[in-house]
Amino acid sequence: MIPSLVESLVRGFSLHFVHGAMNDFSWFQFVPGITGEHNLGTMLGLNDPHEAVFIPTTWAIVGVILLLAGVARMGLEKAMQRRGTDKYLPDAGLSVRNFFEMIVEFLANLMKANLGDKETRAFFPLVGGLFVFILFANFSGFIPGLRPPTDNLSSNFAMALTVFLVFNYAGLSRNGFGYIKHLGGPVVWLAPVFFVLESVSLLIRPMSLSMRLTVNIFVDHLLQGIARGLGTDLLGTVGAIVLPVPLYFLGLLVCSVQAFVFALLTIIYISQSVAHEEGHGHEAGH
Repeated sequence: MIPSLVESLVRGFSLHFVHGAMNDFSWFQFVPGITGEHNLGTMLGLNDPHEAVFIPTTWAIVGVILLLAGVARMGLEKAMQRRGTDKYLPDAGLSVRNFFEMIVEFLANLMKANLGDKETRAFFPLVGGLFVFILFANFSGFIPGLRPPTDNLSSNFAMALTVFLVFNYAGLSRNGFGYIKHLGGPVVWLAPVFFVLESVSLLIRPMSLSMRLTVNIFVDHLLQGIARGLGTDLLGTVGAIVLPVPLYFLGLLVCSVQAFVFALLTIIYISQSVAHEEGHGHEAGH
């Protein structure tokens, strides 16, 4: 039984890393209940039962993030025990604490510029959580045998739907009926037309958010798979390893940019929702 399992693991690694069959293998398919006759995908009613591998992959990424966040927290508490201004100095080199502090500072400044201090404190956990998760999920695709959750439309739509509910709740809680009234536009007799158009614009935001992320990550990994397959045909295993290398640098950029774009659009949507009342007051003053 053990030799058979080892053989399956080696064959799976070869399919993923050498031949570029990215969509056919995940290490999590060896977890009991993920595949087989009575598998998780069938229980959940998924059209493709193999898509269930995204569930344990997602939780594994969440576990890694929580573990690293705990390490960063311990590093921060250790730094705060220093005397004087030394407690505010960053660690030497790129530590886990420094990494998370850079992310927090970057996102906090971006949100303050668009939302102000009060709304930044309210919505930072959402934006920060989405950015970190998407970033780690995107980068997980560089690990042979892992299928990034952001390569799956359902996973991305769940995050986009959360953003949709949050920014609409923010608009309604901050502006009340003024948020609904804003959808009618500035001209009363054109209000029905504007209301329909604005409503459609709001409703397509979750799909546009999820589709943008899914397509970019899918294409990025598809190109890497094609390069591996072409490298295998030309130079064998060596070609499969060497030929995709330039695409890896492009992939790093795509993974980072897409996490940033998702977070930035979330900030913009929240900003537009909470600023309606202020905008109407500004127009009335003129």
